[in-house]
Amino acid sequence: MALTDLSRLPLPRACHEALREPRCQRIDDHAVPVAAAWWNAETAAARLPGALVAAPGVTHLSRGDLFADAVDLWARSDEELLRFTWRVLAWGSGMKLRLNRRRIRAVADDTASVVKTLRRALEAATADPTPAYEVLHPKGRNAVRCLGPAFSTKLLYFAGAGAVRHPCAILDSRVATTLKKSCGWDSLGNGRWPTHTYGRYCTLLSRWAREESERLGRDVGVDEIERWLFDSAGGQARKQVSTAGTRRHQESRPSIWRGRDPFG
Repeated sequence: MALTDLSRLPLPRACHEALREPRCQRIDDHAVPVAAAWWNAETAAARLPGALVAAPGVTHLSRGDLFADAVDLWARSDEELLRFTWRVLAWGSGMKLRLNRRRIRAVADDTASVVKTLRRALEAATADPTPAYEVLHPKGRNAVRCLGPAFSTKLLYFAGAGAVRHPCAILDSRVATTLKKSCGWDSLGNGRWPTHTYGRYCTLLSRWAREESERLGRDVGVDEIERWLFDSAGGQARKQVSTAGTRRHQESRPSIWRGRDPFG
């Protein structure tokens, strides 16, 4: 299958309506329930920096919470960088904790190397999505064990601390479903996306964000479009997972994971 020409894809009209809502409401206030006690216990048991992941009694984390964590992240200690990482993973996982104990163990096995890799990727994320993604997925492999594309792109996204013009956006199975089903990106696979595909994705969302900024007379972030793509997948995403990585000429690598969501 030839690569879809993304320069010709229009943003669906349904997204226009969603963008009328205030950014702070759709993005900063977007909160999910988190298993705070589990994260606190597991990171403490592994004797890893970054605990306490969430204060006692905290039941939800919002995008705004994580934006605050990312301010001046480069100047912060390794402990604060890892706390940011745990909190992003907690937000991305919600109450479904599959693979997270393995991710914690991967960090525990080589903490210094993981922290160095995360620093390189998160700093690069503020300027260019493509090299930032490649740091975490060199030659299509996970630089950090069990930290796949979906969670990696969450880290790259939150590294922007909520800046409306931050270039990185989250790419996961639900977002990919909408891009294929509703936006016309026919060549997009549902698996372990290579670096060039993530770069094409961020370029597409950046173009749509510029066009919508002109239309609405305000700065529109790529994350506002990503949020609509995610929400619009509905019940399609689970059905799509069962065929992930089976078409050799799509823009993906075959996924080795099976279950609820193989793209983390």
